[in-house]
Amino acid sequence: MYKIYWTDGDNQACSHDEAVLTQALEYVKARRDAGHSFVTMVAEDPHQVGKPGVDAVVGGKTPDGQDYEWSKAGRAGKPRKNEKTVARKEH
Repeated sequence: MYKIYWTDGDNQACSHDEAVLTQALEYVKARRDAGHSFVTMVAEDPHQVGKPGVDAVVGGKTPDGQDYEWSKAGRAGKPRKNEKTVARKEH
């Protein structure tokens, strides 16, 4: 189930339900093309098992024993401690 929310021309909150992802995306596009604001879509996958992403890291390992090295700083592009960076100046 997909729920689409948007604000109409009178600043009233509106919603619509769709069962199929492609139809939901088309409906979202139609609302945006019509000039509505704050158009968004949410979904809850009834077939999902467990929490999305890594839900437990103990001693730097995921539940399946893999190393877990993700960090927000690394995601943002900040150089890691042992990485060599090269800067180029354009003249």
